Amino acid sequence: MFDTLQSKNGKLAGASAALLLAALFAAPAQAAGNTRTIIFDSCAKPEYPKADIQAKHEGKVTLGFKADAAGKVTDSKVLTSSGFTSLDDAARDALSKCSFSPAPNGAADKTWTKVTYVWTLK
Repeated sequence: MFDTLQSKNGKLAGASAALLLAALFAAPAQAAGNTRTIIFDSCAKPEYPKADIQAKHEGKVTLGFKADAAGKVTDSKVLTSSGFTSLDDAARDALSKCSFSPAPNGAADKTWTKVTYVWTLK
């Protein structure tokens, strides 16, 4: 079973591209019956792979992830690919650097939570 992060779109400027990161900068994640919120300062701006910028690749990748009791991402997987492995990998890398609030019950997530990254060039 998957829980989903609720989202609003946010723009992050890149050198020659903009990345829309949907779902991370938003409402709390519901995971294993607990409310988790992202710690905004913990997330580095996702890096748009240079080869994908040059090739004008865009896409949307949906990831599933679990976090431990302290709020660190412990596992992630691609649920829906962007169609480009490098964009999928960049999204997983960015997510791995994010932290969430500690679990209220002190336990690691038993269910997967979804997050979607939308890669677009301007």
